[in-house]
Amino acid sequence: MIPSATHKHLFYSEMAKLLEAGFDIRKAAAVLTDTQLPAAQEVLLKDLNQGLESGETIASAFGKDTRTITGLERSIIGAGERGGKLAPAFQHLADYFGMIASARSEIIKGMIYPLVILHLGVVIGTVPTAMMNGETPARILGSLAVNLIIVYVIAFVLFMAIRAVLRMAPEKPGIDALINRIPWIGSTRRNLSMARFCRVYHSCVLAGISMSETVRVSADASHSGLIRKAGDRLVQIAKDGNSLGPQFIAEDAFPKSFARSYMTGEEAGTLDKDLARWSKVFQENAESAARQLSVMMPKVLYFVILLFVAWKIVGFFNGYYSGLEEMME
Repeated sequence: MIPSATHKHLFYSEMAKLLEAGFDIRKAAAVLTDTQLPAAQEVLLKDLNQGLESGETIASAFGKDTRTITGLERSIIGAGERGGKLAPAFQHLADYFGMIASARSEIIKGMIYPLVILHLGVVIGTVPTAMMNGETPARILGSLAVNLIIVYVIAFVLFMAIRAVLRMAPEKPGIDALINRIPWIGSTRRNLSMARFCRVYHSCVLAGISMSETVRVSADASHSGLIRKAGDRLVQIAKDGNSLGPQFIAEDAFPKSFARSYMTGEEAGTLDKDLARWSKVFQENAESAARQLSVMMPKVLYFVILLFVAWKIVGFFNGYYSGLEEMME
């Protein structure tokens, strides 16, 4: 079972706390094992211990199960390990998954009322018409069940289509750009991508990793096709030994305020502080955008459902008065 964002937030928070207190990774894992973790995380710690005993790195031992650990997690843990900054790396992940869990919770809570209205609309559109036609209760319930199944199938197809498009976005800059233009959704996604980029970049800078590898790993972790494409150009510039600031300015994939800050930080030697600040800024912006999305998405859905319910009510009364006219004639 894949751990939820809430479980990951709690897991990484505890790991960061133990490492910050002076525990080594094995002792921290042993302490967490005794706390009745979810099954997926118990397996994760078991793989970690086995990997370390076999001489593997912490990042490779953690990343054996790609269904449980994402590329973002492997990148940040790997950078923290190489730079001796594991506690900050785990805290980065705890903050990130805490934000994801909060955003998802807000969106789910906001969707409850519109979904109730949707089911009410299906009932209104089915039961009165069937009763007018003199159908038996069994047939009415059957018609209601069929209509609900149709609604569920349509919702499932839409969900899978949206999911497929989102999965293509990290590899397809055009799709990524298109999604980013969608109101509310685009803002949330852009800030999430930049938050991931800055968190990994910050971890790599603290670890002293080469700039070409830092850019490549950070761009991959962003899950943005636009940032990955820009990252390819930045990697080449880094390999040539040139400063990255001017290229950040030239790339449309990055906010200009961030690019300017990167350029001045590069010149002043304060990239680590600047990236830590921007990580926080983009995460806060992502949280704010997600809250706005959680408010607006239910409202849009609610409006669509109300139109559907109104259409069904109008259809019902049209049928009702048409029947009366036929009887009078």
